[in-house]
Amino acid sequence: MFWGVLIGILAAGVFGASVMMDIDLMAMYKEMSIGVGIGVGTATVIFVIGAGVVSAIDYSRKRNAS
Repeated sequence: MFWGVLIGILAAGVFGASVMMDIDLMAMYKEMSIGVGIGVGTATVIFVIGAGVVSAIDYSRKRNAS
């Protein structure tokens, strides 16, 4: 919910800036979507690596305990 509100505010700000400064809106939204895609992809990779490390540590501890 919080991130949705922030993205909405960002989109509204970009739309407002494009109206006031006569910027190509579609090009700006395209660049924003590419940036969001890169960010989500990077976050996903970091999360998967972190989850794998935690899972491996947990598995190692459980195996040594028995």
